[in-house]
Amino acid sequence: MAMSVRKILLPLCCAVALLAGCSDEVPPVDEKLVKAFVEIRIAEQTYGKDSPNVRLARKGVLEKYGYTRESFAAACDKVFEKPESWVPFQQAVVDRVDSLLGIPKQPKEDKKKGKKK
Repeated sequence: MAMSVRKILLPLCCAVALLAGCSDEVPPVDEKLVKAFVEIRIAEQTYGKDSPNVRLARKGVLEKYGYTRESFAAACDKVFEKPESWVPFQQAVVDRVDSLLGIPKQPKEDKKKGKKK
């Protein structure tokens, strides 16, 4: 499971890394949405997008985080429509997956000084 999640998120990480330098101001990220998003994606990778098991898992995740299908889709649409929101959201998703896999978080570099914080 961990390997398949990595295969999907690796290209996403590259895109995030390329786009991350575009803005100095980072909009706030809804951590509840990030957690729900990651859990749903893991369920889809585990069971397949159209299986009955994934539908049950998706329903459980949405209930756990207080979403309906419609409110979750609307929250995702809101994030995905704006690059200034999408990039930090995707970085939060990558960080969440890394934390679930036990990968330590890398220190951020100060862009102006080239030093790690």
